[in-house]
Amino acid sequence: MCLQETKWVGGKARELAPWGYKLWYSGKDKSRNGVGIIIDKEYIDDVVEVSRKSDRIMSIRLVLGSEAVTIISAYAPQVGLEAFIKQQFWEDLEEVVQRVPINEKFIIGGDLNGHVGTSRVGFESIHGGFGYGERNEAGSGILNFALAYGLSIMNTWFEKRESHLVTCRSGSNASQIDLFLVRNAWRKSYTNCKVIPGESATTQHRLVVLDFRGRESLRKRKPNVEPRIKWEAPRGAQRELLS
Repeated sequence: MCLQETKWVGGKARELAPWGYKLWYSGKDKSRNGVGIIIDKEYIDDVVEVSRKSDRIMSIRLVLGSEAVTIISAYAPQVGLEAFIKQQFWEDLEEVVQRVPINEKFIIGGDLNGHVGTSRVGFESIHGGFGYGERNEAGSGILNFALAYGLSIMNTWFEKRESHLVTCRSGSNASQIDLFLVRNAWRKSYTNCKVIPGESATTQHRLVVLDFRGRESLRKRKPNVEPRIKWEAPRGAQRELLS
């Protein structure tokens, strides 16, 4: 699970009792920003690297069998902040993405504070046509970044009702700003991406879930045990969940 607006200071990790999950986080100020990633207890021992780029970007690398996967949690600057802050964010994210070997999977789960909209004209390879609302300037920046690095915006690749597209509501305003980006080469291994309308991560944001198919050899199974119970996400600043 990728989180934003954690507002916790420092670069630390903590156990989340009684669930047994582990949270890594990165932050500088109690009043703003902060990002984190929660890993299921089943995969804690597979974490081989934690990188904290800033209070807006961090990543965790897991080795699952013979496959490495990097999870990136990102929190883009809000509309109204100075241009140099926004530029620094995208340069930092670019640096993190460039460090991931080209043959490895990575997933960006983030509050990117931009509207990519419903139109896919000019971005057919990375936009599925099922976005929400009208594209804005920040959304164009997201699309250009995704196109440059061959990243599909998974929220736009599955046709959904409005309640499963809108990730944030504030009064009468609705938007789709919490997004998942993945390499185009592996897009077909992702089977669903939707908002859970009844699960509020904060008073405004909703939980976004991305489902994907792993290799058969990577699925950790224990014989003769009961199926794992679907867990309830801890309340807080969470945004995006991988399952």
